[in-house]
Amino acid sequence: MATTTQHGPKQGSLGDLADSIRSVSKGDKVTVQDIVDAVGHRSLLPLLLVPALLCATPLSGVPGVSMVCGVLIAIISAQLLLSVDEVWLPQRLLRQSVSAKAVRKALDTSQPVMAWVDRHTHDRLSVLFHRPLIHLPLVLCLLSGLAMPFLEFIPFSSSVAAIGVTFMALSLLTRDGVFFLLALLPYTGLAWLIGGQLL
Repeated sequence: MATTTQHGPKQGSLGDLADSIRSVSKGDKVTVQDIVDAVGHRSLLPLLLVPALLCATPLSGVPGVSMVCGVLIAIISAQLLLSVDEVWLPQRLLRQSVSAKAVRKALDTSQPVMAWVDRHTHDRLSVLFHRPLIHLPLVLCLLSGLAMPFLEFIPFSSSVAAIGVTFMALSLLTRDGVFFLLALLPYTGLAWLIGGQLL
């Protein structure tokens, strides 16, 4: 399945995405609107990757971040499944903000990991990105986003879900089937965390 305009470029770089976020994180606060403007309204896959990436960092410890990121992931995943051309987000969500300093710190802390991922992603196992399998990662991202507001009450669980979404979105951006398969591992860990709380 060929990459379409609304899904962003075939090759994605976490480093470039992080630089886009840093470019709007120079003041005291950064809003969702700032990040959407920096990444691009028609770049839905990179926009899906942003809240997952941020929530996978220590920034997830800030109250409310997991909830906002989860809602963003759910809305953008749904729009990707519907093949819309340009992202739409509620104004109330676009106005949500977080400390720019916390964002910069989270990105700096995660930079070595992002650099490693960028070095090791390339086109592999492309059969996983043909219909109907292409819908599986987006459905998982949608379900993860819907669950994340509730996962705030289970330590580390929202970050684990965000890591799964990060790998899913990254695999779609780079057409790397290995990262598609790696994305399934965090969901195993998430099931273990939730099971530990319920039992």
